[in-house]
Amino acid sequence: MFFIDRRKSPRYCCRLPAFLNDKEVHVYLCDLSLTGCFVEAPEELLIPVGEKATLTLMLPCIGPLPVVGLVRHHGTPDRIGMGIEFLEFPDRLHRVYAKFVKILPILEEARELYRELANSGG
Repeated sequence: MFFIDRRKSPRYCCRLPAFLNDKEVHVYLCDLSLTGCFVEAPEELLIPVGEKATLTLMLPCIGPLPVVGLVRHHGTPDRIGMGIEFLEFPDRLHRVYAKFVKILPILEEARELYRELANSGG
């Protein structure tokens, strides 16, 4: 199967808590980018593709950050959830979010170095 990646910005692997305001339930983000995220969610919590979703991202060392997004897809059969494109952050909070995303490549480097050291025995 041929897949074209149409993302506008790099995606970073994570496991961050969030609150899906529309369904009043806690969920987890399993990846994140400057322009969107993927939310793990069972089928009964999925918001239809093309509809808006409101989330509160729980960013470590920062706090809760509200965002409105558009549901773009529901994942794959082995990874069900919602791909959400961010549309708006209130009160110019996108600046805070952008700074948070800027540190994610450094965290990925640290995680990879940790794995290498752990696997080599020191």
